Amino acid sequence: LGVAGDKGKLVSNASGKATLFALTSMAERGQLFVSPGDEVYPGMVVGEASRAGDMEVNPVKAKASSNMRTQAKDEKLYVPPARKMTVEELIAYMNEDEKIEVTPVSIRLRKAELDSGIRSRLARGKKSKIKAAREKKG
Repeated sequence: LGVAGDKGKLVSNASGKATLFALTSMAERGQLFVSPGDEVYPGMVVGEASRAGDMEVNPVKAKASSNMRTQAKDEKLYVPPARKMTVEELIAYMNEDEKIEVTPVSIRLRKAELDSGIRSRLARGKKSKIKAAREKKG
């Protein structure tokens, strides 16, 4: 398995179609792997975070509509093009807790455990095992 470096992943916590509104705010946090209108699901890696560690994001969040008219009602929203990777690039990029999902339509990266609560419990357990092993050596 490859090493993604010191950057974390943007992991979806909702299912549905990715919206331009949500992806615009996510683009500030890192490089995106999905485009507006792409189907996403919980546990799917939707981008690369600029910071270390995985970040849960909601790529299907819609803009709240109000009854009020404003001067800057429809701002121009821009999302940089999604980064598409081949299977070989994903193998080099993925971590131990991730899987590559290959379908006739798409190639996606996802977490091995889709539920975020279980993922966080597994990460805590892994950290405590590493700490115990270090104490045992020292």
